[in-house]
Amino acid sequence: MLALTSCGYVPSATYAQKALGERVYVELKVNLPNPENSVELKDLMNKIIISRFQIRVSSKEDADSIITVAINKIVDTTFALSSSAFTTYYRVNAYVTYTYDNKKGTKRTFDGSGYYDYNVSLDNPLTTYNNRYYAINQAFTQTVDQFVAQISFDGQK
Repeated sequence: MLALTSCGYVPSATYAQKALGERVYVELKVNLPNPENSVELKDLMNKIIISRFQIRVSSKEDADSIITVAINKIVDTTFALSSSAFTTYYRVNAYVTYTYDNKKGTKRTFDGSGYYDYNVSLDNPLTTYNNRYYAINQAFTQTVDQFVAQISFDGQK
């Protein structure tokens, strides 16, 4: 403990708390083509607020900050083809906009993007659907990590 305090180390949660306050509300703008993944993204944000930021999730009325999450688009691109010219792998790219507005009058917007590759099952479309669903959530995780870094950076100012 002494070594960490003497070197000037400050956890990123401290900076996030400085930027966001003690209580945060996450508002979601649902992406109509992907409503299930939209809800997963809000759940992921709530988990990040609690675990990484060490801040409480609250109602909109009691919040010190409101984080608005909007999925701009999700794009699937062919990544690999079989010898028969069927797509065997896709890359999903997710583009998300995060906006936080705090009671101090600070409003910031961050655009994040992430990607993840998934395979196609020509025998079972449900497997392909599940793989895509998982890939979108992994791409969202990358955008959330970018947001966490930006919030921590803003809290240092």
